Amino acid sequence: MRTERNVTLEGDTITLVPLEMRYKEELYEAIKSLDVWKYTWREVKTIEDLEQILSVAMKHKNDGTQIPFIIKDKLSGEVLGTTRIGDIDLANRNVEIGWTWLSPAVWRTKVNTECKYVLLCYCFEQLEVLRVQFSISGQNKRSQKAVERIGAVKEGTFRKHRIKADGTIHDNIFYSIVDTEWNEVKERLIGLLEKEY
Repeated sequence: MRTERNVTLEGDTITLVPLEMRYKEELYEAIKSLDVWKYTWREVKTIEDLEQILSVAMKHKNDGTQIPFIIKDKLSGEVLGTTRIGDIDLANRNVEIGWTWLSPAVWRTKVNTECKYVLLCYCFEQLEVLRVQFSISGQNKRSQKAVERIGAVKEGTFRKHRIKADGTIHDNIFYSIVDTEWNEVKERLIGLLEKEY
């Protein structure tokens, strides 16, 4: 398994481009709604809050443990959000897909499904991973349903795993897709993308 830090991935309607700090203002405009952060253990109220998150992502990109992306509308070039491949474990061929924050304007559209499709194709077909995991706050029912819908298997709950700045304590629920399940999940994703507008 060999990773590239600056790979660009394309879907039919979205493009995932390497994260760079030059996108911070556009990204902040896309994901500054407090609704985006409601069920996460992060808090973004200012552009400086977001800059701190992006700085950490860039550090992990540089040390090879994450591949962070900006999500763009393929036609307009508008920044829609961000996502990452992280917790890269080369020895065991495992990764996590997450850190996905999208503009509320594209919630309940095909954007998130297509992001997951493009990322999973890259992970299983290019990186040849054995396992992709997702970790989701126990309070974030919408995200749990989204990964269950694509065929990820719930593995378990890390109880009281994260503390938010406001003191709220979150369980962390783990899901995964393994290589032997990929063909079935891929077909499911293709079907979902054909139905979604």
